[in-house]
Amino acid sequence: MGRPPRVQAPDIIAAAIEIGLDKVTLKQVADKLGVGIATLYRHVRNRDELVRLAAFRVALSSRLPRRDAGATGHWAAIAIGYAETLFESFAREPQLVYELMKGRLGPDVEIDFLEQFLAALEPHGFTPPQGVQLHHAVAMLAIGAAVGATSVSAARAAGMPQDVAMRRALAERDRHALPRVRSASGVYVNPDPSHWLHALRDLLRGIALSRGEPPPDFGD
Repeated sequence: MGRPPRVQAPDIIAAAIEIGLDKVTLKQVADKLGVGIATLYRHVRNRDELVRLAAFRVALSSRLPRRDAGATGHWAAIAIGYAETLFESFAREPQLVYELMKGRLGPDVEIDFLEQFLAALEPHGFTPPQGVQLHHAVAMLAIGAAVGATSVSAARAAGMPQDVAMRRALAERDRHALPRVRSASGVYVNPDPSHWLHALRDLLRGIALSRGEPPPDFGD
């Protein structure tokens, strides 16, 4: 009697994507892979988690750098494309943040993208370790921005938008307290949605300068 097929998380995610995320079930995935449903539970807790992970893989793949992407253009465009994908994915599906914090959003869902990312950077003189450092820096900024945007939206949906919460918090303090915060409260409660992109561009300009390159021109 042969050994049962060895199935890993990437196989499960790929099968779910092939079936179609709008209709996929764990039984369909198990049948397609020739395993029992119990095998799937070693890698995903339920259908919802599988769909989230698969949707994240699809989002990453939609911005997958072409293998010849490094031949033209600026390497900063590759980094910005990746950052925008992360921001959109995490802002659209906040549960991904929870999965990440619990350590369940690991290399399985991104190493294929990472390989392409590093390959696209090589023509620009990035070694794989340097490419990984850029990848991490961009990811931390984009995911942090998505968490902030999600927090603002969630507070608004709960009936406590930031301007209301700020007025309430300041009203509970002495009216002479926190003068600097009071003077900047308008900026605090009305954040520029594109501010994180400005910060990302500044980060990429700094990386270019540290590499002895002219800073990329983003037209801003």
